[in-house]
Amino acid sequence: MIAIIDNLKKQGSKLATSMPKFLLALLVVIFAVDASAQKNKSKDFDEIGLFLGAGYYNGEICPTRPFYKPKFAFGLNIRHGLNDRFAISFQAIRCLLEGDDLDFNNTYQQLRHAKFENEIVELSLQAEVNFLPLIKGDYYHCFSPYLAVGPGLTVGSFPNEGLQFCIPFGVGVKFCPTKRISLSAEWKYRKMFTDVLDHINEDEFDSVNPNIEHRKQKSFLGDKDWYSFVGAVFSVVIGGGKTGISCPAYQR
Repeated sequence: MIAIIDNLKKQGSKLATSMPKFLLALLVVIFAVDASAQKNKSKDFDEIGLFLGAGYYNGEICPTRPFYKPKFAFGLNIRHGLNDRFAISFQAIRCLLEGDDLDFNNTYQQLRHAKFENEIVELSLQAEVNFLPLIKGDYYHCFSPYLAVGPGLTVGSFPNEGLQFCIPFGVGVKFCPTKRISLSAEWKYRKMFTDVLDHINEDEFDSVNPNIEHRKQKSFLGDKDWYSFVGAVFSVVIGGGKTGISCPAYQR
């Protein structure tokens, strides 16, 4: 954690660059969801819950394989329901991502022998859109698939770059068996705008040096790194426990 704090202090300019992107995306999410919610007035409800799952990385070491070296991920999830179709959620998730070239049979990767560990903390605000009307405790409307997208910030060990902007997006399902309990399962990717999540930050090819260790290209320009979280959210309704529209036909 001390190393992360020192890195952020050194990279103040990078933070200043990422923050406007985050704030702009944040405003777009808030206004878009709020405008949609105004079309269908209902009582709000708030949830607080625990995210438990796994995180994994894709980049130079593992370009395409899903669920490569999954690591335990945990965090906080706060959801504000606007109506039975829309919600805004805040997530804070912590996870250790890692990779190793020696896990692959590719000859080039065996020679490169790159490996990394990067402990990250992600903060994000996401808009959620339910495919079906979701009413807590209602036998016929207590389940719905949903889409989620929004802006996020990733704190971790990024050589020469500090804090990073990301865009979480993905799908999930919600199940609300009672007015007080909400369960969700989700799988979300993180679109990043950096190529050094895996600490491979050189992009050069030296054809003069006969030594293969110096001639190899280490990373690939324009091919940004990704990471993903898959897991479950266990939530309870806080406050008055208002549950939204009880009769969709009459909006009451």
